[in-house]
Amino acid sequence: ILVNGQPLVLKGINYFGFETETYTPHGIWSYDLNFYLDFIKNNNFNAIRVPFSLEMVKNNPSNLNINCATNPGLCGKTALQLLDVFIDRAAERGLLIMLDNHRITPGGGISELWYNNEYPESQKFTKTHCRWNVFAIDLKNEPHDSASWGNSNAATDWNKAAERIINSLSSFLGLFFVEGIEWGNRLENVAQFPINTGNPSVNNRVVYSPHCYGPSVYDRPEFNTPDFPNNLDGIYMVKYGFIVNQTGQPVVVGEWGGRAEVGSKDMTWNQWYVEWLRSKCITNNFYWCLNPNSADTGGLLEDDWLTPIPRKINLTNRAQPNPTKFQAQNGQICITAGAFPEAHCQVGVKVTDGPGTTTTTVNAGPTTITTSAPIAPSTAVAQAPSTTTVPSSGGGGVTLSTENGSAVKQYTLRISNGSPSTVCSVHIKLNASIKDKWNLDEVSSDLYRTPSWMTIAPDAVADQA
Repeated sequence: ILVNGQPLVLKGINYFGFETETYTPHGIWSYDLNFYLDFIKNNNFNAIRVPFSLEMVKNNPSNLNINCATNPGLCGKTALQLLDVFIDRAAERGLLIMLDNHRITPGGGISELWYNNEYPESQKFTKTHCRWNVFAIDLKNEPHDSASWGNSNAATDWNKAAERIINSLSSFLGLFFVEGIEWGNRLENVAQFPINTGNPSVNNRVVYSPHCYGPSVYDRPEFNTPDFPNNLDGIYMVKYGFIVNQTGQPVVVGEWGGRAEVGSKDMTWNQWYVEWLRSKCITNNFYWCLNPNSADTGGLLEDDWLTPIPRKINLTNRAQPNPTKFQAQNGQICITAGAFPEAHCQVGVKVTDGPGTTTTTVNAGPTTITTSAPIAPSTAVAQAPSTTTVPSSGGGGVTLSTENGSAVKQYTLRISNGSPSTVCSVHIKLNASIKDKWNLDEVSSDLYRTPSWMTIAPDAVADQA
């Protein structure tokens, strides 16, 4: 998935509540909404999947379950007004939002199909958002049972309905997430029946989004075989692991997680699944969930709604350690490039050779885009920029002196910006002892970045000595 020419590296979290009878993000019946958004930001997530119900959108209730003492600015708002505040506060923290059509009505379970008699398919989303951080819509949460994928039954073929719904939402500029059948998990029929809206540019904004859980949610037969968990590779490859290589469309896991108790079979599954996602370059994901009151899985917080659960946070960090970063700044959005965790999933940005220069690969970012419309990513498959190192010895450089028998050399990095956007920061990893970093700011012991005052225009170069 590309945003403004750069790979989008997603580390997402599900935070539910709008789709329930409270019509609010859960937890704010006691605590400050800002606490939860800060928790998400501070734990290195960059996106939130926000479930809602069609009934909430249609009726826009106003009698909401909010603690007014801890949320004085939220009381008296309708559900949709509260959703606007939620999105705006997320934007202030550089958090993307995916709106998730999770349920038809808040009181019931998840419907098999995308419609019923009261809410026919023609019942469109009645509210659209032009905020920059609303980057995607999940069209229908977990079709199942009677839901099919093919071209034989207009009443049940979810893929054909998804095509119609996407075309009805043509004014939305972001991504369209399409889940599989069997509670989101099965997408094998994409091989024969890929989503095709009839418009190639719209097709390029389709993302396939499986949901996948281990034994704490449903103890399936494949979790009880002698070769578990290694037997799962073949199963998941058939269901959705093939999609990126066969169709060129991206895959983002919309839900995964579980109780993950230490020593449990569910923890075995979670640890295996994270490594499998890394090996297949499918680490863009939304973890389920923040909320501790998810019955099957629990959340990232203990039942007190305040205390983090380190073993779960560690799983999410392992799955996606370096997500893309967003920051609103002077009417523009500064995007700091992320990086996928495995070397074989990377694509580099080349720093070119020149007189007295060396060659390396760096993370180019952030870049600037305007906020006049939502971020509208294209979905050409691409991986994140990688970081390689400037060698500590070898060719290149100008020898200035010697210290303790070792040459002190000056290197110049010539950074070329081949993107269509202005680059306002570049991170550089140096495998060398730095005597005088001059115009590089130190991030950590071996990681540096170009200074905040330096920008590189499209098709321009900058030399860093």
